[in-house]
Amino acid sequence: MQTVLDPGKVILDRIAQREVERARIEAAIAADMLEFEDLRRTQAESNPNETAAKLEASFAADELGVALHQPTRTVQCRLAEARRVRGRMVWTWQAFCAGKLDAYRVSLIASAVDKLRGDHHAIIELDHRVASYAATHTAAQLKGWLKRFVARNAPDQAAVKTERAKRSVWVNHQDDGMSLLHAYLPTPDAILIDAELTERAKKLPTDDRTLDQKRADEFIAQMHGNIDGTTTGSRAVIGITVPITTLAGISDQPGESFDESFALPADMVRDLAQQPGTLFHRIFTDPLGRILDIAELGRFPSDKLKTAIDIRDGTCRFTTCSRPAMESDKDHEVPHPRGPTNGSNLRGLCRRHHRMKTYGVTEPTEHIMRDRAPSKAEHDIAEFLVHIDYAA
Repeated sequence: MQTVLDPGKVILDRIAQREVERARIEAAIAADMLEFEDLRRTQAESNPNETAAKLEASFAADELGVALHQPTRTVQCRLAEARRVRGRMVWTWQAFCAGKLDAYRVSLIASAVDKLRGDHHAIIELDHRVASYAATHTAAQLKGWLKRFVARNAPDQAAVKTERAKRSVWVNHQDDGMSLLHAYLPTPDAILIDAELTERAKKLPTDDRTLDQKRADEFIAQMHGNIDGTTTGSRAVIGITVPITTLAGISDQPGESFDESFALPADMVRDLAQQPGTLFHRIFTDPLGRILDIAELGRFPSDKLKTAIDIRDGTCRFTTCSRPAMESDKDHEVPHPRGPTNGSNLRGLCRRHHRMKTYGVTEPTEHIMRDRAPSKAEHDIAEFLVHIDYAA
């Protein structure tokens, strides 16, 4: 009697096989990335200048970032994780190459290895046990398994000290003028802050806000330093370009951040403009959106010229770098004094990529320096403002 195959089972088997193929490809890419980095390190050893040699070797991550369309920091992490697992986790690396583990699970394992860096016996035990578990469990289950393993094998608190040193706060911008504010804190502090926000929110007057909304409002109030309706906290700069038509209420074009990481709705921009202490820098453009056509004497640009460059470039001009231009150096594309100090010759480069340009590391790949097209907001401003007014 002929066996009837379940069509759904055929599809599931095909999906499972392709997952294995995907993991194999990820392993092959990781191996190629390590080979490329090793090649660049070897080539850099011939440079007699020690500083330039280190920059040249580290530039491998930037080159890979361009090829993979990923930030340099992401590539550096991928390289470090792959090198850590390949060098210290023989069985795990073989499972990766065989397609039994994908890159995400290998990344989780590499993080655990980093926390066990001083315990060779624990790393060997992890290598012999983790691959079989990771291959048959979800990533969330693997995370929990690894946490328990590290906790059992790092009683000297070395891992705790390592993680505590990573404490940080960062922002992810979302849609509609909203953002996520993350804080990586010691657990006791996080619990206390969470409980304090809830307690304060419950004491607020009854209104149409939910408890979560009250907690958020209370957090903002505390960070602003609001006491009896007065602000005692420090002020921060929100760098956005705003169409003059939006401020005038003629249009509802959003305000765009200098680094293009977020946009603010028109009504939010107008509310900000009406708040006491709000200061707008007037950066004028021509009808084509071009700015900064005025040269200055000396090597270093004025604060106004720096601000205008920040608005134009948004981020470091290296093609995969997202460090805000406001935190960047102002690099002369044609070195000073041969090149002028003006907008057409100045560009924002983060310190890392500025140093690489200075030492000639990026010269063979100058094409990876991106051009910055005028934003929509700059074009809207250009309809009304036609030059940089240094008397303003």
